[in-house]
Amino acid sequence: MSIAVDEKSLKHPSSRTSLLISRSSRTVVKRHQLLYNLDMTGDERFSKHSVSKAIYGSISVLAVLLVLAEHPPAAWRAAVTLFGSALAIALAEAYSETVAEMISRRARLTGAELGAVWRSARPILLAANLPTLFLLLSAAGLYPVSSALLIAEYAVYAALFVYGAWSGRLLHGTWWRSLVGGLFTLAVGALIGLIKYFFH
Repeated sequence: MSIAVDEKSLKHPSSRTSLLISRSSRTVVKRHQLLYNLDMTGDERFSKHSVSKAIYGSISVLAVLLVLAEHPPAAWRAAVTLFGSALAIALAEAYSETVAEMISRRARLTGAELGAVWRSARPILLAANLPTLFLLLSAAGLYPVSSALLIAEYAVYAALFVYGAWSGRLLHGTWWRSLVGGLFTLAVGALIGLIKYFFH
């Protein structure tokens, strides 16, 4: 919200003091909003931010898995590539949010706020945990890497359906809207698979 300031009014000490208080109040409010929005716990944090970030992370992980499936590398190499890619995306997301907030307030973030930003981006990285585990089990000799990649893809598709259903529940609160949300998010993932199938 912008505040119109009369130059003559600034000559009065009381006016300058009021303006400084107003600006300081807006800065404090913004800082508290950042911490409130990003530093939640439990279901509140999941409902506010983690669903969208988890969907974003899952789609990114699926894209990496589909590329790896084209010419499967060694299982340990695939695990490192997958987890490293998810980590890079999560760090990029946290960095972009940090820069945007610093530009908005024209000030650096505190350590607590930086931690809150990372916790907001962390679901992107968590989306790679289960697929990476399947690849590590393949590296241990339990099954071929091609099977691990296929299992990981199915796991991501299932996760996309769950996240979509949860977002539908949060938005509408009805079971059939949850089902529609799950199917729609699953369709987005399936579209990536179809593009890979037809154009590679």
